[in-house]
Amino acid sequence: MKVLLKAVFTLFIIHCSLFVNGQGQGVVKNNYAFIDSYAVRANAVSVDNFGNFYVASDNQILKFDRDGNYQVRFEEVHNGKIGSIDVSNPFKLIVYYPDFMKAVVLDKFLTFLVSYNFFDLGYTNVTAVGSSADGYLWFYDAADFRLKKIDITGNVQLQSQPVNQLIDKVIYPNFIIEKNGQVFVNDTAVGILVFDNFGAYYKTIPILGLQKFHILQEQIVYYQDNKLRTYNPVTFDAKMVTLPDTTGTIQAVIDKQRIAILKNDRIDFYKY
Repeated sequence: MKVLLKAVFTLFIIHCSLFVNGQGQGVVKNNYAFIDSYAVRANAVSVDNFGNFYVASDNQILKFDRDGNYQVRFEEVHNGKIGSIDVSNPFKLIVYYPDFMKAVVLDKFLTFLVSYNFFDLGYTNVTAVGSSADGYLWFYDAADFRLKKIDITGNVQLQSQPVNQLIDKVIYPNFIIEKNGQVFVNDTAVGILVFDNFGAYYKTIPILGLQKFHILQEQIVYYQDNKLRTYNPVTFDAKMVTLPDTTGTIQAVIDKQRIAILKNDRIDFYKY
């Protein structure tokens, strides 16, 4: 049994190594048609389950529909810079401000619902926050190295074992996403740590240096090295998606028949 497990683990590492090194990747070529463009200076773009796009800068978030039509804006200048936004639940967006260790929950109109002040809850080093499928909040407590889930009152509902003991490394995640019963905790230096929705550690996917990714039909989708890449963590299938234009591109996200490309001075929307 140990020999079999070792062989499976070795195969996983080989596949991941090929993926990270850019070898053996398929290429997805799409025919794109330009839809619209919107002038904005931002640093991140996200897409939700309904195909709505969100563009975030240091202090504001703009929402667009799947055809690039501007919908609504959220702006807040008193909480420091936006560290991450989680749009996996389109009805409860999570905006995290790491400088003030404060998470703000917004509805689909980007209207304030509630906030979590981690200092007031007794935490001193929260590096990443994400939404849970049951309406609670995931976060990583770097003070005791645990992934935790809390309710609106701050009571801990679930927590992992100390991650530093599980992987023999200290992590400092920059964002968290729950999708399809799994919780993805990203660390730029270690990779993507995968937990189940009870907080049990499963594995680490060694894709390094990511500032953001999203999950589309079980694929991890991210923009890196001027390429939009997809990776299936079950089959180890890795692909590169061609883009209509990469000049000055900061990030790109793709959804069913739509793609948004964030540039230095605008966001471009295409269909395919």
